[in-house]
Amino acid sequence: MKKRIFLTLATASAAAIALCGLFAAPVIQPGRSWIFALAMAAALVLALLLCWRLSVVLTGKFTAPLNQAEQALRTVSEGGVYAVDWNETEDEYIPLFRSIEKLEGYLHGLTQERDKVNLILDCMDEGVVLLDEKGDLITSNRAARKLFHLPADAENADITTYIHSRRLKKAIGRLQENREAAVIDMQHPRRQGRSLRFFLTPVAGQKYEDKPVGASILISDVTELKRAEGIRSEFTANVSHELKTPLTSIKGFTDMLASGMVTSPEDQKRFLTMIGVEVDRLIDLINDILKVSELESVAIEQCEESSDVLDTANEVANFLAPVAQKANISLKVEGMHLSAAIPFDRLKELLLNLMENGVKYNEPGGSVSVSLEDEPEMVKITVADTGIGIPEECQSRVFERFYRVQKGRARTNGGTGLGLAIVKHIVVLYGGRLSLQSEMGKGSVFTVELPKKAS
Repeated sequence: MKKRIFLTLATASAAAIALCGLFAAPVIQPGRSWIFALAMAAALVLALLLCWRLSVVLTGKFTAPLNQAEQALRTVSEGGVYAVDWNETEDEYIPLFRSIEKLEGYLHGLTQERDKVNLILDCMDEGVVLLDEKGDLITSNRAARKLFHLPADAENADITTYIHSRRLKKAIGRLQENREAAVIDMQHPRRQGRSLRFFLTPVAGQKYEDKPVGASILISDVTELKRAEGIRSEFTANVSHELKTPLTSIKGFTDMLASGMVTSPEDQKRFLTMIGVEVDRLIDLINDILKVSELESVAIEQCEESSDVLDTANEVANFLAPVAQKANISLKVEGMHLSAAIPFDRLKELLLNLMENGVKYNEPGGSVSVSLEDEPEMVKITVADTGIGIPEECQSRVFERFYRVQKGRARTNGGTGLGLAIVKHIVVLYGGRLSLQSEMGKGSVFTVELPKKAS
């Protein structure tokens, strides 16, 4: 480019000199001074026009690459891609555009990393909040905004104005003062029955968009965890109680026998029989606990086995016939041969618990009926009894472990309180559905739908 400028200036100068000589030649003759002056003026005007034109051309040559560089920087700063035509670029500006190209790659990498982090944060179920060193909000992810209805532009604001909690405010204050992590549990300020856990962590030496970060808060919904902990505690208490009752009876009977207080052979035999009953009760209880634990420990099974529901129901009815006859309860099974995608042992356990409950919680002269229906993708099993029924307020809880509607009658009949819990777990395990309809004094209807065997 320097060569071009030099050649242009030289050409303009030569042209100006030639023109001056051309106009000056006639004025050599005496008495023609005015012509010389006119020629010089014309040459000067022409030289000025040439210089002006030359300056315009040179200015364009200089500013065009700068304008191109400005456009490239603007495009790159807005996240776009600028393609440089290296064939049209002057040699002097190649390093500049190389630097812009490197800057473009650097900004593109930063944008990708930022988008990746934002995507990860917004895909989290847990809420994430960043606070500055004063405790004011810097940013939050989608889950946190949804939990507390935070506006997307809620920046430089006190987080406790959105999360109305004195405990949280005090915890943030202690965090700023002591710089120690903390964990607090609290109820959701707007949604009753929801439990939240806040993990407060101090942050030092880090920035978010040039703002110093003072603390991060991870917010997790632990409602289901709390519920599971409550069920587990209740289960432990119930197991302890259920085990303690027969063990206490066994201990009392054995102490009386060992002390010699019972001398009559008939009384000794009666006490031993009672000990045997309590031992059987313990064995049944332990077996049911093991069944529930086993069913809870596995995921939904893709069963390759199938069972004939009608044959299984008839087998269970034959097994319960002596007990039903003694209680003056009639058993009836009707329907067609249908195959369900469930192992025979699991199906037998399910039907046994439902039909046995129908016999236990019935009245003399009552009945228990099992009917089967063929549906497009499911086998529908209905177990109906004419028993005492279940109160409406108890119907949502009868499938809980150890829950009994009538505790005294259940203990008299030898129930462990786990039968319907086992039924529910089996149905869920094999992808089925379970429902209950009941009315006090008129009986109960349990409906089970199990998937058919895949063809």
